[in-house]
Amino acid sequence: MAAKLTFATAPPVAAPRAADLAAVIYREYALLARNRINLILSLAPMLVYLLLVNTSLSNLVGSISYRGVELRFAVFLLPMVLAMSIVSASGTSGIALFQEELSGVATQLWSYPMRRSRFLLGKLLAGVSLVLGQSLLALGVAVLIFDLPFGLEGWAGLLVALTLAAVAFNGLYLAAAITITDFQTFMVLSNVSILVLVFSAPSMYTVDQMPVVLQWISVVNPLTYAINGMRDAALFGFADAWADLLVLAVIAAVTYGVAGRALLNRARNL
Repeated sequence: MAAKLTFATAPPVAAPRAADLAAVIYREYALLARNRINLILSLAPMLVYLLLVNTSLSNLVGSISYRGVELRFAVFLLPMVLAMSIVSASGTSGIALFQEELSGVATQLWSYPMRRSRFLLGKLLAGVSLVLGQSLLALGVAVLIFDLPFGLEGWAGLLVALTLAAVAFNGLYLAAAITITDFQTFMVLSNVSILVLVFSAPSMYTVDQMPVVLQWISVVNPLTYAINGMRDAALFGFADAWADLLVLAVIAAVTYGVAGRALLNRARNL
């Protein structure tokens, strides 16, 4: 008598969400950290301004009066250097998105049933940690070079403002990278925006020392709120910086919302 054959089928066991997210984050770290050219390009402007521009201008200017407090110019310029590091590293995170598509990795990724939220969260965590890592490196170098007169609350405020700025600008450049479909256009925008954002914000001078046109531009320049937030939080505490920190939080919420919607449309067109 012939044996009766039976077949049983079952859907594959889905990977736990934590493991799935961990895999996305690991891939993002590998993508961002293994490209040494991108890392060098994002670190170079920050180190040049910190080691050359900051020290040279500090010797030239000496001190500056800011909100009734006399500051050494090196201390006044520190938020500008940190902001430049944030913008450069955020641009690198955006470039990584195009590298995924040019290499065909994006097509392979979206061939699997991966949730948009996990992909976006992985890019958020990996990108923000890269931005923060480079900014903390700049801060560490500044501590070794300059005598920073910040108290405990000042250091806490500076780190909070630095983190919010990293989240906001990583989201801003990620949303721009997902929305813009041409790689060369994004590269031009990323490189030019660093100089435009830095020099149309109160980075090397106070707002009242800026030309009237630049004062108007600085109001809509998101880097203004990052620089003022870090500077005021470090010197005067949270009470004087909360408005700038609130603006950074709103920018982060809006840009990640835009990035999430644009990411879904872009994945459908791959």
